[in-house]
Amino acid sequence: MARRGPTIADAARDLIRAQGPLALDALVPPILAAGRTRAKDPRRAVQAALASNPDFLEAADGRWCSLPMQLEGAVFTTPLGALERREEIVLARGGLFLVERLLTRGARPLVGGGDIHLDWFADYFDLPWPPSQHGADDLVMTLGEATVDSLLDIMDELGVPTGNETDALDDLLWGLRDMRILHGPPGWLPSLGGRQLLAVRLRGGMIEVSAADRRSLNGPHVEAAAARVARLAEAVIGPDPSWFGPPVMDIETLLEIVATQAPEVFRQPLPPFPELLEHGGLEVLEGLVGHPGTDWGQVRWALSPDPEDAWGFEPPDVVH
Repeated sequence: MARRGPTIADAARDLIRAQGPLALDALVPPILAAGRTRAKDPRRAVQAALASNPDFLEAADGRWCSLPMQLEGAVFTTPLGALERREEIVLARGGLFLVERLLTRGARPLVGGGDIHLDWFADYFDLPWPPSQHGADDLVMTLGEATVDSLLDIMDELGVPTGNETDALDDLLWGLRDMRILHGPPGWLPSLGGRQLLAVRLRGGMIEVSAADRRSLNGPHVEAAAARVARLAEAVIGPDPSWFGPPVMDIETLLEIVATQAPEVFRQPLPPFPELLEHGGLEVLEGLVGHPGTDWGQVRWALSPDPEDAWGFEPPDVVH
C-alpha cells in the first residue's frame, strides 16, 4: 500500500527550507523520525530519493540544496531566433539548463497567467522519425520551407555540425533529437527589439519573461560575476590548459556548481551564460567549457561515442 502523507522529498524540502542546505547525515534522522521511510537502509533511501528528483542538487561539500530555493530571484537571458519568435517557443539552450531542469517535473505558472511547459522539440513539431527512413521532402512537407531554413540557421548558431547539403536535413533531425523547448500560452513572449534578449526570471515558484536590453548587460557587475564563475570552473578544469585533470567540463555541470555555491550571481541581469564565460576568459564549444588554447580536436576525439571518429576505423565487435 502506498504511504500517505509527505514523501521523503517533501520532508527534505521542508527541512532545507527551514534550515538551508543540509548534509545527508542531518536529513536522515528527522525524516526517519517522521516515518517517511521504513527502509532497512534509510540513508540510502533518502539519498536515492533526492538524487532522482531534479528539484534537488548536491553541492561539492555534500550538502543537499533545493534548486527552486537556490534559484529564487534568478534571471537568465537568451537570444531568440526567427523561428522562436514566429512559433512562440524558446530553445532550452545551455544557459537555460537550470530552467529546463525545474520544468522536468511539470509545468510552472507564468506571471500574467497560464503555464510554461517543457517539451521535446521533435514531439512539439511532430518531426518524422527515425531520420534514416525519411528524406528531405518529408521534413519540408511537415514543417514548410521557411521553418526548415530557420532550423538550419539554428543548427549553425548552436554549432551543431552538419554534413553536405544532401545530408544536412538528416543531420538536422539527429541534432534536434535531444533538444527541448519552452512554450506557453498564446502571446506569452514579449516583443523584442534588435538589441534585446529574452529575460527569464524565477520568482515565488513562477516564471516571468521580459525584454532585456543588451546595453544594460555590461559593466563592472558583469566582469565581477564572470570572474567568480571562472574561479568556480577552475576548481574542475584548473587554471590553464596544462592542468593535469579534466581539460573541459560541460556547461550544465558548471551551472549546477554556480547554483549551489554562488546562487547570488544569477540574481542580477547578465549576458547569456556562454557569453558570461567568455567575459571570464573561458571558451565554450558544443556545450563544453575550457580554457583558450584547449586542444578541442583531442577533446572531441576523447569524447566521441563513434569509434570510427575516434580511431579512424570501425573496430570488430569483439577483440580476442
